[in-house]
Amino acid sequence: MTAITTAAGAARKAVAWATSAEDADKAARDRRQKGDEWASRRGGAGNAADWYERAESWERTRDKAVAMANMWVNVAGVMHLVEEGEAK
Repeated sequence: MTAITTAAGAARKAVAWATSAEDADKAARDRRQKGDEWASRRGGAGNAADWYERAESWERTRDKAVAMANMWVNVAGVMHLVEEGEAK
């Protein structure tokens, strides 16, 4: 694993995590929609529950990715301040 040594590098990490969060959010919405479709069918409650569990798993993944994106944004901000201080 390569160490992040610049604010720009940390910002790129934040963007990558934000993209992962968006992808996970879409996957969660798709699975929740599939669960809704199964729930509306007669006798589809078991399949609906499976799809809802998958959606919840993707929602947890999304939440973790959002937290990581926020952390990298904060790291980028601090590194930018340090870089600006070094320039003076």
